[in-house]
Amino acid sequence: MKIPLQISTRKLSLSHAAVDIIKQKVQKLESFCDKIIACRVMVETPHRHKNHGSLYNVSIDISIPGAELAVTKEGHEDMYVAIRDAFEAASRQIIRYFKKRKAKLHTKNTRTKSVEATPEVAEIDYELTDDFLDDYSLNEPSLGKSATSFA
Repeated sequence: MKIPLQISTRKLSLSHAAVDIIKQKVQKLESFCDKIIACRVMVETPHRHKNHGSLYNVSIDISIPGAELAVTKEGHEDMYVAIRDAFEAASRQIIRYFKKRKAKLHTKNTRTKSVEATPEVAEIDYELTDDFLDDYSLNEPSLGKSATSFA
């Protein structure tokens, strides 16, 4: 495992099996995306609900160059299912991030290619001179009242 992994908990202690599952899921993310810098996983039980018992919340923060992706899955009775759902959401978010990034790079590359393909246009210096105003009649009705205020 190349990724620095930080696993933390609130109001509970994780079993060795749960820690191993989290490490496996992070390794799967690492094999899926090699640009991950760091990963932080938080497993917590916010409170005991009188009807549902203990609910587990899992949040994952993934650091990628240029971005910080955060996933939070709240309120599942089974801790392992909450971990699974959070990592599935994290993988979907990584896919979405890289698709958007690829689309941006693609549009940027096509714009630079189209600019390079067009011949250079001579730069024209447009200056507002008295000759410019003499060429156009300011009394034409198509120019409106604002055009007569310039004279």
